[in-house]
Amino acid sequence: MENLNLEDLYFNFINKNFKPYQPRIFKLYHKLESFKDLYFKLLEDKNNIGGINLDLERRELENLKVKILKFKDAEYPNSLKNIDNPPLGLYLLGNIDLIKNPNLSLAIVGTRKPSNYGTLITNKFASQLSELGITIISGLAYGIDTFAHKSTFNNEGKTIAVLGEGIGIALKSDKGNLIKKILENNGLIISEFSPFTTALPYHFPLRNRIIAALSDGVLIIEAPINSGSLITANYSLKFGKEIFVIPGEITNKNFEGSHNLIKQGAKLVTSIDDILSEFNFNYDLKNKLINIKLSPQEELIYECLKLGAKSIEEINKETKLSISDLLVILTHMEIKKIIKNKEGKFYLIN
Repeated sequence: MENLNLEDLYFNFINKNFKPYQPRIFKLYHKLESFKDLYFKLLEDKNNIGGINLDLERRELENLKVKILKFKDAEYPNSLKNIDNPPLGLYLLGNIDLIKNPNLSLAIVGTRKPSNYGTLITNKFASQLSELGITIISGLAYGIDTFAHKSTFNNEGKTIAVLGEGIGIALKSDKGNLIKKILENNGLIISEFSPFTTALPYHFPLRNRIIAALSDGVLIIEAPINSGSLITANYSLKFGKEIFVIPGEITNKNFEGSHNLIKQGAKLVTSIDDILSEFNFNYDLKNKLINIKLSPQEELIYECLKLGAKSIEEINKETKLSISDLLVILTHMEIKKIIKNKEGKFYLIN
């Protein structure tokens, strides 16, 4: 980890005492251009900020191994700097190269209580998109967010989790294991809240603006009418980002918010090609297949389907694999976008 400097320590202390987002603090910082000077100005103005213990601040940050990225730092992303209410600074843990990665990035968000359909679609889209090198961004919430992160790193893709609380608090919560998995798989954790700030309701819209700003577009998987993911979509619209929506049953309340977005002009998507076409993202599926490591059973199925589309019963007969095994393997091959299922027949995607 890079050594912390005095500006990092003063930023952290101020951030603990003046929770984001406070325009007056932001304005003062821009005038003084130093968090140390800002601290003494606040002290002088009798803001009840109290005395700072620099050693304590340093220990707190070093124990967590976080990096602080301040607004005026060269690495601070332009995608955040150019919005109306940018964070004064960010706490980063993990692969910080992801925040300055020029690769395409997509936010995947949705309800905390997804249906089986929503879970399946999240796994499918996150896996397929991340396999192409697209960074998947989400908010580490239960439900769709969690499945988006897991599907990405399970597919050896890169994911960024933006928190609505401090990193130290999140690590000690039941999200801690998921955070560790993201870090083990070269992902990144981001928060604008000081490390031991607990989550409050107003934090999540602030978090959602960061998700929207960092991504090139947002994919709404399953959103009720009052879903927080609609806030992310509104920020995306404000920031000029693409909004994609997975449709659902018209009688399912979990999709009311999703369907309203489609009525308002968001793009309805049924495959990753609907997303990739908006970014002129080209990929050669045949060459991609060469780089996919097929298991022995997948290779057996692949060779079987070279001769043409077949039902699961026909594949069972030719490969001698059990129906129960085939159901699992064929699903994985669909997620990898090697095969498709149409009218009960499986065939290779050429």
